[in-house]
Amino acid sequence: MSAQQSLLQAASKNAELLQGLNETEYASSALGQSQAYLNDLDREIKACNSEVQRLESKTATELRDHKKYAESNTRRFLHRAMGKQEQFAEKASKEEREYVEALAAENQAKSQREEWIKTRDEARKRHGTLLDTDRTHKRLQAELDALYNSIFTGPSPEFPGEDEKETAMREAIDAFKAAKQRHEAELQAVNCLQEADRFMTEALRSLDDARSASRMDMLGGGTLSDMMERNALSKAQNATEKAKMLVQQARRFSPGFQGFGNINIAHGHVMSDIMFDNIFSDMAQHDRIKDSQAQAEREAQILRSARLKARERSDQYQQEATAALTRLETSRRELQQIRQDTFERLARSPTYDQAETPGGLDRPPSYDQAETFEMLARPPTFDQAETPEGLARPPTYEQAFQYQ
Repeated sequence: MSAQQSLLQAASKNAELLQGLNETEYASSALGQSQAYLNDLDREIKACNSEVQRLESKTATELRDHKKYAESNTRRFLHRAMGKQEQFAEKASKEEREYVEALAAENQAKSQREEWIKTRDEARKRHGTLLDTDRTHKRLQAELDALYNSIFTGPSPEFPGEDEKETAMREAIDAFKAAKQRHEAELQAVNCLQEADRFMTEALRSLDDARSASRMDMLGGGTLSDMMERNALSKAQNATEKAKMLVQQARRFSPGFQGFGNINIAHGHVMSDIMFDNIFSDMAQHDRIKDSQAQAEREAQILRSARLKARERSDQYQQEATAALTRLETSRRELQQIRQDTFERLARSPTYDQAETPGGLDRPPSYDQAETFEMLARPPTFDQAETPEGLARPPTYEQAFQYQ
């Protein structure tokens, strides 16, 4: 089937899909506004919940104070015995008033919260309708793309300009995929380096604890200080190993990063540090811990610098991916527009009603033409027909009687 014939068959479907797309075009942009509105409502409701909790606590406090005077016969009797009935009445009235005011404020806050919740429920319903409309729009767009691809994909010399736009869109798709892949890989590297930085911070903290324990050991801390020192050094070792592993993962995503240097954690020696503990061995171990700490700080600084550079590259790649997506959307719209214009030119063409049907057969004749064909194909009447061999018709009965 030729492309012209495919256009003829798909013309009505194209018009139907374009009409549906125009009717649902608003949903995509409206969804962003609707989601922002829902987020604002959620924040308002959260603030209302906090206010209601505060007022409920205040109301409970005021109620306890009110009951101290309203339900305490002992307190009333003591005030009466001391001749302070008026003071008691004033205090009881004050506590009752404060309780009533607190209760009214609580009820008002709850009423306001209910209004916010009702508004949010209505907004969620509208948001759900927009989601359905947006899904419909995407489905119609996918159907239109499939329809156009079934007709126009590949060389189409009979449609001027279509092949150029199709090539431009394929190039834009490839560019967007490459930019998106670079951004996602660099973002993964950033995440790994952030985790590695967190473990290096833990390692530095553990090394600082080990150094403090070593200082105590030099001052006569004994076995307990040795155990604390070894525990801290073990934690530092584990943290640096995890950081090194994460840096290796980051290098797989972003090969430009040089990687992690070597950090020697000074674990010391069990026999010399515990069994033969003395000031000289403690001082030597203290110096080794200081060296480990200096190595870790140097590598942590390199790691932070690498993480910042990776973040900058990630932001740059994200901008490139966004620009590539914009170019892709532009090329997609241009390709769709030129294909849409092809359908419209076909609909405006004066030969549209005279187009051939599939198979090369002429279109069926109209009703008047069919009637004419039928009359031409009908056999002649008896009055119009000639007898065989060109002889005249036999005379009628009246003619034969006259001949007689």
